[in-house]
Amino acid sequence: MKNFTISALALAALLQTAMAAGQCGSQSCGKDSPCCVRGYCNSNAMYCSPFNCEAGNSYSESSCWDTAHCVQSSVNFASGNAFAQIADYNGDPSTAAFLSQFEPSNAKQNNGELELTLVKQADGKGFGATVMNTRAFQYGTVEAVMRSGSSGGGVVSSFIIRNDKVGDEIDFEFVGANKGSVESNFYWHDQLDYTKMVKSPALPDTTTNYHSYAIQWTPDKIVWLVNGNAFRTVNRADTWDSASNTFKYPDSESYVSFSIWDGGSGAKGTSDWAGGLIQWGNQPFTMAVKSINIDCYYKGNETTYTPPTSGNNGGDGESTDGESTDGESNTSKGDESSTADNTDDDSSSEVNNDDESSEEEEEESSVKSSSSKTSSTKTSSIKSASHDEDESSEADDEESRISGDVEEQNDDDENSKSSIKAGASFVRSSSSDARTLVASFGGMTAALIAACLF
Repeated sequence: MKNFTISALALAALLQTAMAAGQCGSQSCGKDSPCCVRGYCNSNAMYCSPFNCEAGNSYSESSCWDTAHCVQSSVNFASGNAFAQIADYNGDPSTAAFLSQFEPSNAKQNNGELELTLVKQADGKGFGATVMNTRAFQYGTVEAVMRSGSSGGGVVSSFIIRNDKVGDEIDFEFVGANKGSVESNFYWHDQLDYTKMVKSPALPDTTTNYHSYAIQWTPDKIVWLVNGNAFRTVNRADTWDSASNTFKYPDSESYVSFSIWDGGSGAKGTSDWAGGLIQWGNQPFTMAVKSINIDCYYKGNETTYTPPTSGNNGGDGESTDGESTDGESNTSKGDESSTADNTDDDSSSEVNNDDESSEEEEEESSVKSSSSKTSSTKTSSIKSASHDEDESSEADDEESRISGDVEEQNDDDENSKSSIKAGASFVRSSSSDARTLVASFGGMTAALIAACLF
């Protein structure tokens, strides 16, 4: 009995350690690489930033960095604290207003502006860039002075407000097929409806001229403006869907971002919309942003932010002071599979898009390309070469999802069952109480119990 008591004390400590780690794909993130993103673990900004990090699958709930909320700001990209590469970012938004999302990065401050460039890869496809605001934004006005990089067919430039975890989006998009206007659209919970796209009135060449593009977003309506002139308004009241008993209106706390990407190599609908395959002789394809003003709707939600340290990044399970964004929308959620039409104040133009590559796809590609699967005690390594396969695969997945041919599946339960069986095989005990305890936990925990008891 004495020997078992000693083992039980060790068992309690092991259980606490094992239960802290969530399941990140086929592995459990460790303290040195605590943050999980789509089955990969690491400790850098790509993984621990709140817009990417999966708190429930990470080492602990507090492994992900806190969400920094909106502050009134005027960002001039000629200044030093306007932009940072993701490899250099430590989680403190006061050090950088905007952050690159990819490695290798095709975004930089140059000539007093933020430049995002689309470059040709070995397979002939383009590798672009996405830059995201380091503070979350829910309602207010954002206004950017910029020029598009879509000077040739197939090149798409974007200025977007989006929540990747929920799928809410409000956007401006520029396509190489039409340099004389900009397109506007919005989505709710990733229910893509390209027929709601509305073009702006004719503009001087958007790739050589700088224009002011603004989105006014309130709980009641969205207004798109170019050079101070509103050309489209969507009222929340007009997005009511009686079938699902909800307003299909983007209302979740989101992030402002800029991106440039290759639409020409996508599915036929996307390629046709973007202007066909890219003619690389017309490069470089570079979009440029001079400045952006952010006016928060909620004036009092500014936060005093404490960046993470190496001591708390692994988490003892305690939460930090900052308020966290869990990705939940304020909209009453009904049947999200409903395909009921939404009503727009403006007449909509129908777009024949079967698929659309977006900053969401680029972000997922970058996560995969920046790491390889590792054990929970090793950080991931950069493998940019894998981006090509991932981007193609994700485009196919997105096309299938839009056509309704694919349903997302989660294999965590099956993996867990297999792990429990494997772990239980280590345990041989004459104590029925110990066997019962072992059977209550997953495979890794079972192995730890076995090591402790025997």
